[in-house]
Amino acid sequence: MMIKLITFDLDDTLWDNMPVLIRAEQKAWKRLCEYWPETHERMNPKEVFEYRVKLLAERPELKCQITELRRFSLQKILQNCDCPGSRAEEIAGDLMREFMEWRHDVKCFPEVQPVLSHLSADYTLAAVTNGNVDVGKLSVSEFFDFSIRAEDFNSLKPEPTLFLKAMERAGVTPEETLHVGDCLKADVGGAGALGIGTVWFNPADKEFNGERRPDYEIRSLTGLLRVLDKDLQHDYGSVLGA
Repeated sequence: MMIKLITFDLDDTLWDNMPVLIRAEQKAWKRLCEYWPETHERMNPKEVFEYRVKLLAERPELKCQITELRRFSLQKILQNCDCPGSRAEEIAGDLMREFMEWRHDVKCFPEVQPVLSHLSADYTLAAVTNGNVDVGKLSVSEFFDFSIRAEDFNSLKPEPTLFLKAMERAGVTPEETLHVGDCLKADVGGAGALGIGTVWFNPADKEFNGERRPDYEIRSLTGLLRVLDKDLQHDYGSVLGA
């Protein structure tokens, strides 16, 4: 059966996400201390992170709502630093809006734009992500038909919800779908469990340590073009991109 829908993970699949988060966290800490200087006297960036982890343990319903988790943790931190409640809420909201701008300051891998441009002519392309990036704000937004985010459906990969929603929106079956991602558990495991074809993006040539093997493995997104030249029903295997 012909592939009609290709879904992509975003963070660490289309760009290196760690530098993005490090820059955003550094800017957020600086702005937090500017908004409420007493924060700097009582806490440090490591403690801010640890507080957010602690808060998630206390509020597990926020596990899929990472933007709200960040905003709420900032609000509580400010209140713990003697910032009045209404002011703490205002600062947290303003800072989160700034943080999301920095969060979207990503630099896609060089091959991403030409590969997506090529594929968008023949396939429906969608983002399926546990992150909070808005595809519409990316430089490659024009190549995506839609995006499915964990926050919008209160579900995280490898749970089936996001994959099912993507296929429902595109009007396709698992056999007509291919998912590309870097995480063996969330991407390969989650999509593969539904019978979706899977492509493991493995640029660092990591050793396989998952429970479900991918149908394909690529080092670069250009390898995806080779994957799609093959018969996805009968010729599964490793295809290494340049």
